[in-house]
Amino acid sequence: MTLLRWYFAIDAPGSTGPVGDHARLAVLSARMVGGLDPFMLYHGAEGEFCAWMRAHGVTIIHAEPPALDAMRAARAAGHFTAHSIGHWLRLAIPHIDHDATLALYTDCDVVFLRRPRLGQLTPTFFAAAPEFAPDRWNYFNSGVMLLNLPAMRASAPALESFLRDRLADSAAAGQLDDQILLNQAYRGHWERLNPLYNWKPYWGFAPDAAILHFHGAKRAVIDAICAQQWNWNDPVAASIGALFDAHRPAYQTWLSYLGDQLQSTDFTAALSLHATASAIAHYARNAPPRSHDLRFTEFRMFPE
Repeated sequence: MTLLRWYFAIDAPGSTGPVGDHARLAVLSARMVGGLDPFMLYHGAEGEFCAWMRAHGVTIIHAEPPALDAMRAARAAGHFTAHSIGHWLRLAIPHIDHDATLALYTDCDVVFLRRPRLGQLTPTFFAAAPEFAPDRWNYFNSGVMLLNLPAMRASAPALESFLRDRLADSAAAGQLDDQILLNQAYRGHWERLNPLYNWKPYWGFAPDAAILHFHGAKRAVIDAICAQQWNWNDPVAASIGALFDAHRPAYQTWLSYLGDQLQSTDFTAALSLHATASAIAHYARNAPPRSHDLRFTEFRMFPE
């Protein structure tokens, strides 16, 4: 059976924190479901994290995103903030892989629930699923993408030119991230991916989901909220926390389910997932009820 190439990306600073923990969980889950050939794009000096990845069968490729020089110049000029070089590394995949036709890219904060069955889908450029609601297709979430590598490679020079133009525009660069860039550059030229391949915990429990994406509230966020250590006065933190706090039962169900699924793959990871589920139950019993403004989930990037 031909394995589907799976790419994820991270930089050295991200590897030592919660994103690195999520990446380990993603790799463990990929081994559990099978059918995937894992590749990690990495930027920075190697350490224990990379050693763990190699020990678990991950091929590591040192990479940098296209237009890194322009990103650094825009950052030095004070109108661009690259929150993580790791996020931008996904743009390098077509430049690196000249062998496969299709490849799966995911963010680090995913868990594979079943073997991906995507071989019948060949998108024009890529296929992706929605951001905040499974039926709202105004723009896509770039956390899971099925890539047509030859087509993406052919369009790469135009994409890099578009990126450089955006970085040179101080107003555009101030709002720019990789997801916004891809949505703007490929508007009208991407296919719909079944949301079951980019399912969010706050959408509720779905036994048929293939990939669960901890979009918004990561596990470290959940642990901090349950420990009463979250800064609800920060607007961004409050929005992230609201997604979890308004959907606590779904998160508890998912984490318990993941703990059960991973017991035979990595018992320590399974115990950690069950501990977070238990923390949610304790938090739900003791935390005062909150009212949350979830209007940000109705954001539209483009006019209909």
